[in-house]
Amino acid sequence: MIRFLPKSLVGQLLLLIAVTLMIAQAFNIFLLYRGAQNQHLSEASAAAVARIVGEIERMNDARYEERRERRSRRGRRVIPLLSDAAPAVPDAKSLRAVTERASQAFLNMGLSVRTVEVWETAKLPAALQQSVIGAGRGRRLSEEIRRPMARKPAPPPVRGFVVVSAELEDGRWMSVATALRDRNVRALRPLMVQTVVLYMLLLVPLIWIGRYISRPMHRLTKVANDFQPGMNDPVPESGPPDTRQLISAFNAMNERVGAMLDEKDIMLGAIGHDLRTPLAALRVRIENVADDVERGRMVAGIEDMDRTLDDILSLARLGRSAEPMEATDISALIETVVDEFDDLGRDVAYKRGDRHVVNVRGVLLRRALRNLISNAIAYGNTAVISVEKSGDELSIIVNDSGPGIPDDKIEAMFDPFVRAEGSRNRSTGGSGLGLTLARSIARIHGGDVRLENRPEGGLRAAIILPYGSP
Repeated sequence: MIRFLPKSLVGQLLLLIAVTLMIAQAFNIFLLYRGAQNQHLSEASAAAVARIVGEIERMNDARYEERRERRSRRGRRVIPLLSDAAPAVPDAKSLRAVTERASQAFLNMGLSVRTVEVWETAKLPAALQQSVIGAGRGRRLSEEIRRPMARKPAPPPVRGFVVVSAELEDGRWMSVATALRDRNVRALRPLMVQTVVLYMLLLVPLIWIGRYISRPMHRLTKVANDFQPGMNDPVPESGPPDTRQLISAFNAMNERVGAMLDEKDIMLGAIGHDLRTPLAALRVRIENVADDVERGRMVAGIEDMDRTLDDILSLARLGRSAEPMEATDISALIETVVDEFDDLGRDVAYKRGDRHVVNVRGVLLRRALRNLISNAIAYGNTAVISVEKSGDELSIIVNDSGPGIPDDKIEAMFDPFVRAEGSRNRSTGGSGLGLTLARSIARIHGGDVRLENRPEGGLRAAIILPYGSP
């Protein structure tokens, strides 16, 4: 699914501001356009009112009818329609607000009229053809207005008419229509320029501020993702005060974690030294035991203690591994481990497939694989290894033919000192740290260890590694 929304907080904030500003500006343009349209209607009605007032003043002249007839024959003047009833205007829309302003205009000019009606229509009745203001002298309303000389822009086309009708004191109606023309597109240019300038004045500083805030946050996020306790350099403090405080707190936490791990390593080193020294002394003294069987049991017990101690120390120090990530041929790494078990006479098989090169810590990954193979041999007598690639994951799979593990206990197998076989006998299993250590190693690489029962019987253990070009 394609995502159109930005993923970063700053990007989403900028998008929200941009959309909000666009909606506000669109609403502003709509209001201005409606205001301009209303003003246009008011101007058209004002012109019609002025023409009616002028015609009423001419009616006081004794020769009014004669002059009106002469103007009608010439066809060059706008002659208000004088009729016994209001003209029938087809598909007309009454303009109440404009009607009130027209009535007030008549009162302001000192003329008393009984009724005023104002309509807007797209089609003018035939009776008003000679009573139209703004249609152009000597031209019919249906005639296209051509561009005049000197490349002056032609008037916009007529889109409708405003008809003003006033009922006089004698009961007759006087009507005048005003042509309405579409507003020129150029009238919107200032609004467009205003919108662009507003976006630049608002969004450009916000983008700069967003980068000022996000740059140290991105740096901190990268350091947090690559966090190695006590091994990271302090993150440079930059950005606004809140971001600086966050980075400072992170650096202080890193120092505290590093100090605690240093103390832990010193303590573990001392424990390992203090325990291995008496174990070595016991190993020497055991050689003086005459009973071979008893001596063998003592040696095996000491070796178990030594291996358990080594597993505990390895697990405790795993997060502080100094081994670098290197491009490694997984097939060659697996064959090395398989050869070790072959030399011990173990039933281990490797189904070699395609070559895969992955960035790993080879020593640690070999140890994780040894632990899984050892478990497979201990509980299933055999181990079959294969490699599968799915998408951006590479799986090193170890299958055995043992009894498997109940589904509700699989996840518990990764806890320290938990074993599928409940006794603490070394002959039936290890110390219970093998899976814990293997999962920790896999997670250091950004992967995991998964267990599942096979349909045909046995257990399937897989080391999942992120697959990418080294």
